[in-house]
Amino acid sequence: MIILIYGQDSYRAAERLNELILAHKQKHASGLNLRRYDSKSISLESLENEMFGISMFKEKKLVIIDSVLSNAKFKESFLKKGERFAVDDNVLIFYENGAIPAKDKFLNFLKELGAKIELFEELKGVKLKAWANKEIEKNKIKISSNVLENLIDYIGGDLWRMENEIKKLANFILAEKREEITDADLKKIVIPDLELNIFDTIDAMAAKDKKKAINLFKQHLQEGAEVPYLFSMVAWQMRNIIIAKTAGSYGETGISPYVLRKATYQAKNFSLDDLKRIYQKIIHLDAALKVGKILPEAALDLLVLEI
Repeated sequence: MIILIYGQDSYRAAERLNELILAHKQKHASGLNLRRYDSKSISLESLENEMFGISMFKEKKLVIIDSVLSNAKFKESFLKKGERFAVDDNVLIFYENGAIPAKDKFLNFLKELGAKIELFEELKGVKLKAWANKEIEKNKIKISSNVLENLIDYIGGDLWRMENEIKKLANFILAEKREEITDADLKKIVIPDLELNIFDTIDAMAAKDKKKAINLFKQHLQEGAEVPYLFSMVAWQMRNIIIAKTAGSYGETGISPYVLRKATYQAKNFSLDDLKRIYQKIIHLDAALKVGKILPEAALDLLVLEI
């Protein structure tokens, strides 16, 4: 059996992958038949041995391969021999942190094999509001419709950041023995954080002031921010800058006026090629971080040093 999990919404994609991993662990207690690899660290031959080799326990195997699209050699090999994996009882999951073009040969091959394709597109509109409301209820606080719209306007569809900001807002208002988020709370908690974490850091990176950028990252870690959250924030703003640099008009961006002003200003400091290169570097380091190939703080240092 083959499952492909991918999409721009890396939060829900990662959540889904963790659900499948947990379900496998609950059903197969030994844990010996669960493996995870980056595509660059395993060959098709090694994968075949892993999937089809004799197991000590009568358990289904679960093998996860990250970032298969980054390994052209593995992809080509799999296109020739992939049928066997599709009909096997063991489970092979391809996990891709990002979008895949609709015409991609590997994607369409998996569809032809009857693989289970799970696409997680970025939430928007009513679906994004429903997700945010559910997260707010989980934190035992409340929010009005207007304030929720403002929160979404500030953050957009980045669920990693939305989750983190809602937690911070909850801690803040519950400490004041209140239960409802106000616009004043957003301005005090969310906006300054956005300016400090994203815009100042991007400015430092654009100016090649690596020491300042690293110090800003360290400051946020000391304040309780987590590395995946910081990566998602930098990726989010880099996307905004790319959009601001290439869009013909505001109506084409879908970005809030507040964020667009900042992105347009910062776009002047980067070439489009630089922006694309930085964005790819973020994706690659984030993927390495998720599979444990690099330590969290080292990933942030490399992001700054290699730009």
